[in-house]
Amino acid sequence: MEGGLIVLAAALLLFLSPEVQGTAHLSFANDTQVVNITRDGCGVSKLCVDTPNNCDPSGSSPCLFVSVMSSVAMAPNGVNLSVELSGESAGYIAVELISNASESSMLFICAQNSSNNGSFFFRTMQRNDTTLTPTETIVKEIRGTVNGGMIKCEFIVPNLNASNTRSTATTFSLLLGNGSFSGSAFGAFIISRNSGPLDITQPNSNVPSTAAPISNTTMPSNTTMPSNTTMPSNTTMPSNTTMPNNSGALQPHAVLLLLSVLTLSVLLRV
Repeated sequence: MEGGLIVLAAALLLFLSPEVQGTAHLSFANDTQVVNITRDGCGVSKLCVDTPNNCDPSGSSPCLFVSVMSSVAMAPNGVNLSVELSGESAGYIAVELISNASESSMLFICAQNSSNNGSFFFRTMQRNDTTLTPTETIVKEIRGTVNGGMIKCEFIVPNLNASNTRSTATTFSLLLGNGSFSGSAFGAFIISRNSGPLDITQPNSNVPSTAAPISNTTMPSNTTMPSNTTMPSNTTMPSNTTMPNNSGALQPHAVLLLLSVLTLSVLLRV
């Protein structure tokens, strides 16, 4: 009887221990500690949310970062979602997906257990205000590392669907944050960034659209007609257009005839 109780107690402790890998709904990759998270592909092949804005998860400055890359949506199964999560915390970092259609939420936690040499572990939760409740959301290919306060993890959420119907909905809000872990219990999830509703199948769904440049098609500012359209300056009519010189002048024979008439008139009067 005592032997049975000991086995039961050991099994219970194993189940409750947060750092144990491989519960029924979680499966880990073979290379669990190979994690390389960068901004490469943000807005092109993967959707990224971060705080501060546009921070670099591979740099040395503080950066809480998540990226998601979706497979093609297939109704009614939804999508397979590849997730990268990186940030600093002495307890845990997490991303929460809130469905825009059903308003359900899923919290994915990457954590370190400081009471066990900062070992990495992974959990899925549901959040109700400050209360976190364990769930059995299926997650595959989990990888994770802890380096001091830096936690990095990658995982895949299969058959993710924002709708409770047979249709496929892919709009979620992504909430980034962190919290504490005491060794046996998680503290409240403190939200640092809320993306608002985003289509997780569109890597650029949170990239501001840029309006097409307005072309300045203008007429030349000094388009003028020729100001001095003139006739040739020296176009003149002939200045001395003359009629034949006998048009008004008396001819010599006419003068003689006149003198003869005058002389005859004088002689007749004598």
